[in-house]
This record gives sequence, structure tokens and C-alpha cells, in this order.
Amino acid sequence: MFGKDDLLTDAQLHELLKDNGYTLAVLKGDQVVFHSQERGLKPLYQLYRQQPELLRDSVIADKVTGKAAAVLAVLGGAKEVYSDLISEHAFQVLESGGVKTRYGGKAPYIINRTKTGMCPMETLVMDAASPEEGAARLIEFFEGLKEKQNGTEKNERH
Repeated sequence: MFGKDDLLTDAQLHELLKDNGYTLAVLKGDQVVFHSQERGLKPLYQLYRQQPELLRDSVIADKVTGKAAAVLAVLGGAKEVYSDLISEHAFQVLESGGVKTRYGGKAPYIINRTKTGMCPMETLVMDAASPEEGAARLIEFFEGLKEKQNGTEKNERH
């Protein structure tokens, strides 16, 4: 895909996302090992929980990176994150976690989809004192969501 010894430029990572309609791509060396076109944190969260080995020593290209995504990148062992748009809080988590960080633009925080306030995932982890605490909150949230969906499905079958 790319030259084996080339460090991918910001422009190349941006084009990888844009040209393929990806919201997230994870690269190892010159190969894309995971990609998604789904919005939000869910694809990265599922990767972190189900295939964490893909994050270890990877380059993550993300369309929008908030603090929640940064927490998962740090704990997943990513070596680098490129984001078209990153929040100041995400940048701080990545830098503190030793993850090389590049971005197209930086904002104080990630805005929600209705543009009425902060992204709910960023809000959820905003005051987490560590990446581990942030990840614990995300796991609790997503597991609760899964239980709620499973409960709804059971009720609909009766």
C-alpha cells in the first residue's frame, strides 16, 4: 500500500480516511489491519476489547479523536495517532501516554452530533484521573448499553 520504510505523512493519512470513507483506520507497517466507516467511539472500543493486539505498536488514523479515543489508544499500546480533528484533552492524554500525535486541527473539546454541547463520550471520561479510570468508565457504559439492548430484545420476544 505504502512504501515499507516510509513514514506516512499527515496528508497520506488524511487521504486514506477521506478516499475510502473511513472514520478509523489502524495500520501496522504499511498495511491497514482494521478500518471502519462507522461514526463514534464504538469501532475503536470494540477493537480495544476484542482484538487488542491490533492496537499494539500501531498507527491509528482517526477522523475525530476525543479524550475517550485517546484513552483507548494509550492503553491499547498505539505508537502514533493521526487525527483530522483532536480535542485538547485527547492531545494531553496521548502526549502523557507517550503516543506520537499529529493532527489537522485541534479544538478545546469534541462537540456532539447535534452541535448542542460536548460529545457524551468525552464528557464521560473528562474528569478521569488516568487512562485506566477512563477505560473503566467506557467499559461500564458499553456493557450497560449491551445489557440494556439484550433486555429490550428479550422483552420484545415475549
